[in-house]
Amino acid sequence: MGVVAVKALVLDVNETLFSLESLDALFANWGVPDGRELWFARTLRNGFALTGAGTYRTFPDVAGSALISLAPERLGDEQVRELFDAFGQLTPHPEVADALARARSAGMDMVTLSVGNASNVERLFQRAGMADLVTRHLSCEDVQRWKPSPEPYLHACRALETDPAATWMVAAHAWDLAGARGVGMRTAWLSRLEGEFDGNFGAPDVSGRDVGEVIDRLIAD
Repeated sequence: MGVVAVKALVLDVNETLFSLESLDALFANWGVPDGRELWFARTLRNGFALTGAGTYRTFPDVAGSALISLAPERLGDEQVRELFDAFGQLTPHPEVADALARARSAGMDMVTLSVGNASNVERLFQRAGMADLVTRHLSCEDVQRWKPSPEPYLHACRALETDPAATWMVAAHAWDLAGARGVGMRTAWLSRLEGEFDGNFGAPDVSGRDVGEVIDRLIAD
C-alpha cells in the first residue's frame, strides 16, 4: 500500500474519534444508568432543531439542558459540571492514533469538526498524544450553525483551502455524512456505532468498521 497524493480529511470527533462510553459510570451514579445514549441523542436533536429554527446555542448550553431534562428531580447544575469535567477526560478509540498517523504519513491534511468547543478538542488531542496529527480544530461555534447544516462543512473546506469535491468527511454518523454530501464533499463512514447505514441518506463513498479500516481504504483509493 503506497503513499498517495494529499487528500483533505474532515474528522468528526464525538463517537467517531473519541468514545463516550466512559460517561456511563456518571449516569449510573446519577440513577439513570441507560441515560448516556438518550442524553446525547437529545442533545443532537435539540441542536439540530434550534439551528433549523434559525437560532444558535452552544453545545454546553444544549447539552446541559438536555441532561437536566432526563431527570429534573435529581439532575442539576452540579451534574452538568461533572459531565463536562468528564468530557475533558475522554479517550480515543484504540485504533485512532495509529490510523491518523498513517494518514499523516500518506500526506493527508486533516482537521477536526465538532459541535463542541475547538479548544476542548485540542486539549483532548494533547492528552492523547495526537496533537501533531491534525492541522487545526474547527467548531460549529465558528459559524454558529450545528451540523448537518451546510455552513460548518463549507467552513472546514475553506480552512483546508480545498474544493468540497476534493474533501472527505469521516464520521460514524450517517446524518453527518448527509450534511457533508449536501455541499459536495465525499464521505467515509465507520460502522462501529450504527451498524447499518441508513439508506435514506444515500450510500457513503467509502466505509469500514472503524477509523483504521476507513483510513486504510482512503490511502488505497
